[in-house]
Amino acid sequence: MIDKNPQALALAFKKCRGKLLKIAELGITPDMSDEAVDAMIEKLSEAKADAASSNMAEFVAGQRWYVESLVKFSGLETEAQLQAEYEDSFAESASETEMLTALQSLKAG
Repeated sequence: MIDKNPQALALAFKKCRGKLLKIAELGITPDMSDEAVDAMIEKLSEAKADAASSNMAEFVAGQRWYVESLVKFSGLETEAQLQAEYEDSFAESASETEMLTALQSLKAG
């Protein structure tokens, strides 16, 4: 197993924790019905539109992506959640050597 970059791992933990708190706050589950997802998207889009004094339609696509990504994330095991966030965070804090090693491993695999 390749050692993980500690800064990327810390950032991944923070992102993962934030998503898990938001999932709990919104009551998201991996088995939510399409109707429940649509209702949540509408509710969140309306809230953003009200806060921005704007039209709800401007926010629907972004909220759809956000809610659907949280539903998918909620269905992952904890280790997979952290790994997904680590992979997303790696480039933000890895050294050039670590990046080159990671890219080289893709060629070898």
